[in-house]
Amino acid sequence: MRSLRSLSRQARRASGLHLVECPRDAMQGLPNFVETKDKIRYINKLLEVGYHTVDFGSFVSAPAVPQMRDTAEVLKGLNLADTKSELLAVVCNVRGALDAAQYPEIKYLGFPLSISEEFQKRNTRKDIVSALDTLQKISEICKAANKELVTYISMAFGNPYDEPYSPELVSEFVAKVAGMGCTTISLADTVGCGTTSLIRDVFGHVLPAHPDIVIGAHLHSSSATATEKIAAVLEAGCKRIDSAVGGMGGCPFAKSALIGNVPTESVIAQCQMSGIEHGLDLKKFEEAQVIKHELFGVAVSEIILQCYLGDHVAFTDLCKTHFQDADMNRNGILSKDEFAYSVKKVIEELGEELPSDEKLDRLWKSANKSNPDGMTFDEYCGIARDKLLKRMASEAASSQ
Repeated sequence: MRSLRSLSRQARRASGLHLVECPRDAMQGLPNFVETKDKIRYINKLLEVGYHTVDFGSFVSAPAVPQMRDTAEVLKGLNLADTKSELLAVVCNVRGALDAAQYPEIKYLGFPLSISEEFQKRNTRKDIVSALDTLQKISEICKAANKELVTYISMAFGNPYDEPYSPELVSEFVAKVAGMGCTTISLADTVGCGTTSLIRDVFGHVLPAHPDIVIGAHLHSSSATATEKIAAVLEAGCKRIDSAVGGMGGCPFAKSALIGNVPTESVIAQCQMSGIEHGLDLKKFEEAQVIKHELFGVAVSEIILQCYLGDHVAFTDLCKTHFQDADMNRNGILSKDEFAYSVKKVIEELGEELPSDEKLDRLWKSANKSNPDGMTFDEYCGIARDKLLKRMASEAASSQ
């Protein structure tokens, strides 16, 4: 019998799809420091799943991104003997590139470039001209150290800062970067503003013009629109997709609200629906999900995702976490106040305006309950599914 490793390699050759898992992006914006041992445990499990690349850390300023201050320590704890995944570390300047280049375990250095002057300054404290100069120097460092450079072009699917933007401008930036010898370029939707039609348009401009460059997609999105965006990416012919388990993440330098990465669950689902081999070990992936929930909890976005994907078992399991958190009396029944607490917590996590007491009262009274004074778990799941389906329909309509 052939090993899982050989089967996965065959699947990757069959599809030519490079899947990149991004625990670095998932964790970098978290307010509380994730212990080094926990990062190691989580990333080691991800290394068993079968990704083409794992974006595991960054060599950047510790005051700017304190979550990544232990990247070198994390690297020492990674089990690389049995993985087929390559490691990628993000750098923002020459010093970071020199630090990362000394580690033979790291194959890729990633550099964030932007077509937005405003975001380039926020992200790297450089203007675009200076960033391009830095990129050239990092390219030379990569060549000397036998590393491969991955350039991320952010704001590739829209600009929230009212600066010039067009798919043609994105293609011009790709040409500049390719001219520096970079053979892997990932187009990033840093704040999740790209629509499916714009995604197709951008890749329609870029892919035919650069057939010898690996052009990837690093998308941020709500859970409700992620699968459609991934479908647009695949339909356009993109062969490299970044994602994060549960849709975790977001750039802390983009704007106040973090917009998560596209969930790896959505990438897997879309590959399966499209008949595309993803080459991942789904059992190991589920084990990684368990660790993710242990370390980081269950986000509302994950519940929305499972509702969208129609996975009733996963949706119910994730809802249970929120129900149990609100069930202060531990009797399996939510009171009106406990229900209001849960709703407010969900709305707050979504970054939206909290509902008034009057609106919560109407929601409680309109809910389908067998007992007017209490809500069972099944009733809680029912109202959650109903509200989420309406929400997703609205988001999907606006993303076209």
